[in-house]
Amino acid sequence: MLRFKTQVAADYAGQKLDSLLERATQDTNEVVEHNDIPTAVAYFAELRDTVKALSEKMTALQKHVEGLSYELLPTMFQNQNVKTIKIKDVGRVSINDRWSASMLSKQRGLDWLRGSGNEGLIVETVSAQTLGAFAKDEVKAGRSLPDDIFKVSATPYVSITRRRER
Repeated sequence: MLRFKTQVAADYAGQKLDSLLERATQDTNEVVEHNDIPTAVAYFAELRDTVKALSEKMTALQKHVEGLSYELLPTMFQNQNVKTIKIKDVGRVSINDRWSASMLSKQRGLDWLRGSGNEGLIVETVSAQTLGAFAKDEVKAGRSLPDDIFKVSATPYVSITRRRER
């Protein structure tokens, strides 16, 4: 649950964004009504710059949320030896790993996949998601991909499964 001041700030920001959208729509209609291209383009450029500035603030806020999901919360879970927890009004919360793998040398990677009997992964290229899933399966089976051919990493993240309302 958000702290009171954070919730108030979020509600305020949401209301202000609603107001901005309403005013921008009205302004746009007025500007377009005059059918003056230079004025309309100048208005557009200024509105676009405003949206870009707001988007940068949202990007910073999104990075803050990602920091919670990928760093702070996984560390808290790990420090307290918790894998999954049920939280009232949130649901089941788990720390999972998001796997990825890439080839340090595409040719050597493809050759290795063929030589190890895993050519079925190769289409025209091996997608990052497919290679990541393969790396995950291999590591879980006690096998690792050669470090000089693949860069393999697992990044923890928070997964929330909403509980169904009855």
